[in-house]
Amino acid sequence: MSFLMQAKLLRVFQENGFYKVGGTKRVQVDVRIITATHRSVEEMVQKGEFREDLFYRLNVIS
Repeated sequence: MSFLMQAKLLRVFQENGFYKVGGTKRVQVDVRIITATHRSVEEMVQKGEFREDLFYRLNVIS
């Protein structure tokens, strides 16, 4: 996932909402994310391939 998409996803988590493309009204959302991967995300964070702040936001339950 690109860093730009990671930043957008993190913003949705933190602000509980987003703006549609070209929109002026904020869309409020209440989301729960379930993630899985076959790669070591900790190693990806160390290599700079994954945002550390997004990792800690997602890594609530291992």
